[in-house]
Amino acid sequence: MNNKDKIPFFVQTTESVEQKQAFDYWRNTVMVGTEVVPIDPALPFSAARTIVASAHGAISRTVSDPYSLERTAQHVRRDGREEVGIMLIRRGSGYIEQGNNGALLQAGDITFHAWDRPGAGAGLDNFEELRLTVPRATFLEQVGNMYDFGGRKLAASPLSGMFSTYLQTFAKSVQHMSVAESGIAVEGALYLLRGVINGQEARDDGELSSEAVRSLALAHIQRRLHDPEFSPNALAASLRVSRSRLYAAFAGGEGVAATIRDARLDRAHDRLVMMRKTGARIASIMASCGFTDPAAFSRAFRQRFGLSPRDLVAQGAG
Repeated sequence: MNNKDKIPFFVQTTESVEQKQAFDYWRNTVMVGTEVVPIDPALPFSAARTIVASAHGAISRTVSDPYSLERTAQHVRRDGREEVGIMLIRRGSGYIEQGNNGALLQAGDITFHAWDRPGAGAGLDNFEELRLTVPRATFLEQVGNMYDFGGRKLAASPLSGMFSTYLQTFAKSVQHMSVAESGIAVEGALYLLRGVINGQEARDDGELSSEAVRSLALAHIQRRLHDPEFSPNALAASLRVSRSRLYAAFAGGEGVAATIRDARLDRAHDRLVMMRKTGARIASIMASCGFTDPAAFSRAFRQRFGLSPRDLVAQGAG
């Protein structure tokens, strides 16, 4: 292939379909290979993704309304994909969970996902993501064992800031690169990423540390908030750790049960804010966040935010 040949790129956007079909288009056309669920089906959905891909790897930029996704063992067996995704969160918040790793995500975070392992994640509000996808063999050769990193996020550091800047510059420039130039850029990104990782503390490959248990637990809590039966006992069982280890990971804070309760309330608050201009249905939002008793929900909501759910909705209507 001529080195001057530019890399092909394409755009996928819900603007090309009717609004009522937007999420189905995104789920069935763009997010093939995962199980995708809207954060709230009553909200209108829009999303767009630009992808530039070559044999060296692909870089994509996604801007989307919130949704959650899960890649199951069945998905893995069905498509046999073996790429590694390196994601930079540019805007919004969410979570990622894979294997024994998990993390809450905010703007500026860098995280990883292995396509040949089950995993889950979500954007919990409107988000923007840059993603560099490379073959697993390339990641193994230039960075390390992907399974040590899937579901983790890198701690903020000067080097991680340099990598974020590099990835953003790469994403802006890649459409004008030749295939050979893109290969050099991918290699440079992975070289810098290896430096970021080497600067992090050594990873303990034995028993999960309390910090790792807490990080994974916080991500799993976000994933299960809709389930009214979800409890500290269910969390410990899901993470395959003892109750004592789970509670030790939350020692010094509010505790596991309070963390789950506050996460439910925060999710309900955010959804009410998102929907109050379009007609928030308090009962359905309450149920989607795992509450079953309207009176108890209202009391807890007022205690945390200083006003009732109805008062919050009324502010938006005004």
